[in-house]
Amino acid sequence: MCHGIDRTRFSIDLTILQHPSEAGHAKNTARLITLVAEGAQVIVGESPRDFDKVREELLSNKGVVVLFPDANSISLSDVKKNLSVNRLVLIDGTWRKVNKIWMSNPWLQQLPICHIDGASSQYRIRRGSVPAGLATIEASASALKQLGERNTDALLDAFEAFQSNWPTN
Repeated sequence: MCHGIDRTRFSIDLTILQHPSEAGHAKNTARLITLVAEGAQVIVGESPRDFDKVREELLSNKGVVVLFPDANSISLSDVKKNLSVNRLVLIDGTWRKVNKIWMSNPWLQQLPICHIDGASSQYRIRRGSVPAGLATIEASASALKQLGERNTDALLDAFEAFQSNWPTN
């Protein structure tokens, strides 16, 4: 795996709100993000109380957007035109658990809500319940690229190395 890690500094910081069931999961791609993206932080939790330490920081920063595809989300290309993004918030877990975090934390809906334009998953070792769903590391790479970041391939290279080294039976 080490050969696939290219430690990279992005101008947009990453904050990942991770469901507790994902934290110890062997196929946890949020962990990979922290190996690649300098300054990326993962906060494990589900309820508003779990995110007390980061909530005010996120709400007070005018450059924060949350990646969550819903009826009110806007495309990242439109966000880029109207907002100088300096922090991207991702929610990590199965879709059911991501939705639970989303619904349990209405403060997230006070932030600009964005979605990725046209990305497809290359995740071979785990299946999601949503056909167009992406692994968190894929979503972060796609979102950062759409926001104008360079070297987002560092995230995808780590993801590919992770999958290539996963034991197959």
